[in-house]
Amino acid sequence: MFVQQGFQTFLDKWLTLPLKSSLIKGICNKSLYTVNGTAIQLGDILIERRERTVINNQYEVLSSTVKGIFSQREYFSKDIASENNVGYKIIRLHDVVLSPQNLWMGNVNYNDNFEVGIVSPSYKVFSIAENLDKRYIATLLKTHRALYNYMLVSEQGASIVRRNLNMEAFEQITFKIPPLSKQEKIGNAISILQARITSAIRIKTAYEAQKQWLLTQMFI
Repeated sequence: MFVQQGFQTFLDKWLTLPLKSSLIKGICNKSLYTVNGTAIQLGDILIERRERTVINNQYEVLSSTVKGIFSQREYFSKDIASENNVGYKIIRLHDVVLSPQNLWMGNVNYNDNFEVGIVSPSYKVFSIAENLDKRYIATLLKTHRALYNYMLVSEQGASIVRRNLNMEAFEQITFKIPPLSKQEKIGNAISILQARITSAIRIKTAYEAQKQWLLTQMFI
């Protein structure tokens, strides 16, 4: 009974996580907009990198999705990339990767998890300019305003889902960026909030797995 009550109490608390997550997104969107910053174009924020593999399976194959960057092996439970991945683009820690066809849906991600990996040549890989806070820019690229601008510079293709990104227009998207000290303060605060949500979700997943195991033991 005690264990059951403990699980129920925890899960009841976890039910507020989606609300907290939504609140954090709102805070992020509001905090990142400033009227006193310097206008900077994406072409000066993101520096395209063109490093490619020269041997097969040089690094782990990664996939960029709307929900983040994943190891292809873990995400799909198998290797689905072509057997020959020579010429794949190399992505390193703190790089940004995006899908030109699905950017308008939010497929743009900051790599803060993998030291190095490779992605399909169809992706675009960028480094963030040195005079900017990487965490701040990473969050800025996922804001509602950014997504709206991505839609404006993405042209309808043969598929409803896939659109063609106008790279010239993309590079001209402009944001007002505050001084570096304020970027660092906002970036750090957002990172802490996001880490708390991630930690809570992991704990919830572990508790649910344990609860499932306990339930199976009751009928053995």
